[in-house]
Amino acid sequence: MENKIQLTKEKETLFITLCARALDYRSKKSILNDSTANSIVEKVGINISKYASSRNKLNMVRAKQFDEWTKNFITQNKNAVVVYLGCGLDSRVTRIQPSPQIIWFDIDYAEVIDFRKNFYDEKNNYTMIGSSITAQDWLKKIPADKPALIIAEGVLEYLPEEDVKILFNGLTNYFFHGEIIFDVINSFAIKFGKKKLNKITGAVHLWAVDDISEVEKLNSKLKRKDAVPIFKSVFIKKLPFAFRFLSVLANLSTKYKNIIQLLRYEF
Repeated sequence: MENKIQLTKEKETLFITLCARALDYRSKKSILNDSTANSIVEKVGINISKYASSRNKLNMVRAKQFDEWTKNFITQNKNAVVVYLGCGLDSRVTRIQPSPQIIWFDIDYAEVIDFRKNFYDEKNNYTMIGSSITAQDWLKKIPADKPALIIAEGVLEYLPEEDVKILFNGLTNYFFHGEIIFDVINSFAIKFGKKKLNKITGAVHLWAVDDISEVEKLNSKLKRKDAVPIFKSVFIKKLPFAFRFLSVLANLSTKYKNIIQLLRYEF
């Protein structure tokens, strides 16, 4: 099945995070316990070694942090809408198990969503939309009169900064209130991982954030609620000792400690 879809560049990166979650599930101390990811990997027959990376563990920390922020938002907003941009094959909707009052939308390229429908079924409160997230015509399919949580995990770094700005403006103008959670990487991270990422998928990181105050300049409606450097996330404690030790060392270096930052903004 993997060969039939022929995903390339940024679309193929979904296999990186999928395999990371599958490997995490197979580990002795799983962070996400994502059995769905493992099941998909086995069904598709993915060459998991191709997408394995030392960054996989950090991806799990990021995912866990976003899961907790998502739970927090829908607990406080019982009739919210959740919009997951660049969802790939992520099973967050099944991990979170939102109540029927929460309306959930997963958005990704049409060919990705077509592939995703082999493993996920739409329901009254769960819809998958096939579209580039920068197209924005998909917004018309989503209720605008509810508090909105926008999730953009591991996706905005593949966009030019101007496209991120346009996306933020479109979202904050459409929804009356909500939060946006996303991650950013610094210029060192882009330089450090450029060769390997290009070799694996052909994708290129385009948006680097060395100072998160740059994010607020893109949209005046965004008010920072949380900014968590990946190595300072509380979920780093769930990693094996070697990774926890490396996180201590990373926090001693400016370029390393801010290599990935997890951000939450309200508007």
